[in-house]
Amino acid sequence: MRLVCLPHAGASAALFRPWKVTLSGIATVDSPELPGRGARYGTPFATDIAALADDLADTLAQRSVPLVLYGHSMGALLAFEVARSLARQGVGVAGLVLSGRAAPHLDGPPRARHTMTDAELVAELAAIGGTSKEVLAQPDVLAMTLPAVRADFRMVDTYAFKPGPALPVPAVILGGTEDAATPPETLHAWTELITGPLAVETWPGGHFFVREQEARLLALLAKVIPAWRAARAAVV
Repeated sequence: MRLVCLPHAGASAALFRPWKVTLSGIATVDSPELPGRGARYGTPFATDIAALADDLADTLAQRSVPLVLYGHSMGALLAFEVARSLARQGVGVAGLVLSGRAAPHLDGPPRARHTMTDAELVAELAAIGGTSKEVLAQPDVLAMTLPAVRADFRMVDTYAFKPGPALPVPAVILGGTEDAATPPETLHAWTELITGPLAVETWPGGHFFVREQEARLLALLAKVIPAWRAARAAVV
């Protein structure tokens, strides 16, 4: 099994490197680097979630092992669209673990965070958490970080859900009890888009609850991946 991890806004593939050791023997951890950061620093940022998902799906479709997709916030939205793109190519994923994201067909009016000034963007990052105060206080670090955050916010803010066939795959949907952006009803609404066995869990914390409870998240992945592998083998 291959676990494909997709980052939240502004993050890079480096976020998931420690998982390779923790999940060794359970799954191969793959964290594709998105344009404009990490090893791809300096390349143009992606501008459209669906187009980026299609690009990732084209690469992942060539893998011969079953795929489980994980993503948080923007990464959850991207993982969902990658799974839909793969399905259009006749490639079904073995499962989805999506955290920190309301079901996208419930999205309200487009937001405009990408048009904020740098100071407003820093305040937004401080409000949602996930970025240390030390980083937010370092102008040199922010100068490198904010362009990726702004580009990713542009993709999320301008994303428009397009109806399509529901995904018949197992999934776990996670939300933070203190995350105002993902009240329980918006998490359960994923059942309208994913028809495989689907579990919804709320964990203590705000938007970045998974960062605070990474050990619990890894334990969940270590549990569901073998279960989904066994279920897939039983069908075959």
